[in-house]
Amino acid sequence: MDTGMWADLYQYLQRPEPGPVMTGFNANIDRVIPVTPELLGDLRKQAGPGFESLLNRLEHAMRYCAADEMVVGDPSVFHALSGFFSTSGSLAIGGQAGIAAIQMRRLNAAPVICVVPGAGPHTRALLKDAGILPFTFDPKTGDNPDITHLIFEFSPGLVPMAEGVVPRSNRFIVSPFHDASTVLIPGEKEAAFLEQIASCRRTFLSGYQYLRTEEEFVTAARQLVRIRNVHPRMRTHVECVSGMAPRVLPVMLDHILKNTDSIGLNEHELALFTQALGEPGQGPPAVLPVTPVTLVRDALAFARATGVPRLHLHTFGYYVLILKPGTGQPELSRNALLFAARETAGAAGGGGPVLSQEGLQAYADIRAVFGPDESPGIFRTGDRIVMVIPTLISHNVRKTTGLGDILSSTAFVADPF
Repeated sequence: MDTGMWADLYQYLQRPEPGPVMTGFNANIDRVIPVTPELLGDLRKQAGPGFESLLNRLEHAMRYCAADEMVVGDPSVFHALSGFFSTSGSLAIGGQAGIAAIQMRRLNAAPVICVVPGAGPHTRALLKDAGILPFTFDPKTGDNPDITHLIFEFSPGLVPMAEGVVPRSNRFIVSPFHDASTVLIPGEKEAAFLEQIASCRRTFLSGYQYLRTEEEFVTAARQLVRIRNVHPRMRTHVECVSGMAPRVLPVMLDHILKNTDSIGLNEHELALFTQALGEPGQGPPAVLPVTPVTLVRDALAFARATGVPRLHLHTFGYYVLILKPGTGQPELSRNALLFAARETAGAAGGGGPVLSQEGLQAYADIRAVFGPDESPGIFRTGDRIVMVIPTLISHNVRKTTGLGDILSSTAFVADPF
């Protein structure tokens, strides 16, 4: 495998100069908790509501080294879980919008507007301290409580792994169900909001999994379209999550994902949507791993089903980008993905990153089916352009939380599509 070609592409990347960026709508406090044998032992001794589900879901994620999320609808159950871990781990800004906003400031985007209806005082303070403008629509301060999510970071080997799984560190999220008001822009505030973001050309959006009714999704879709229409060069991106309820998937597809310029998701989320579409593919999300060629084919089917101009799939060892022809310049989009991969490896910590051997093999497998590539990692197949890059891997990873959001937001704002 030609590692030299990819090493050269990584070495000579140019740093992007992002302009004004908006992120929305979920920012919160993350309690980041390392998973240890002692923690698993303590969990196995707990009998209250929610603890058995947490343990089962966490161990399932660990068997497959997969990112997953458990959304707890009962406030009393989440309060009990949160109380049990109230002295564990460390606190940081969380939520996809919050993490992406922090990353945009690292890239020197200015201004960075983080639209967070209902954000609590500590959340707003952390964003302001990072040089980010939190936009809450509420002139009052301190009325909304901060929401804390539990983020369990685990290394492979703490439980027996499923056959064929590549060992890797990952994270499991336990979050409370948010009210729809944390995602929707108040009707009387829409005009002021659109004026506030008029200078932005990139908008990174998330949190739609908290909507409950079709009416709420219709409202969110209308507001998404208005955001897209702020300027002809405005581009919107919707980042998916693993904790989406099955009933949310069809309306998410119809109202949100078909009205955006770009979608970001991982292999687990792709499996959820593949099931919702009724497409033949990788089957239930628990049936992992699947081959790189299968993932590319499923991603192509999903991109065609939504009609989205840009789809970004991130999985272990390699990243996939699917574009409509004419959306942009393929080499520049690929380079944006390479830059984002380098940023993400740096955020993971753990020393000098190296090219992923799994990623190099995935590229070779995909090239054998979709190749030859017209430029390294760029293939044309029918009505779509497929890009595949091997990632950089950090050994002794120190952080897994938020890496997908760092990756997706960076690749999105660096892509001049």
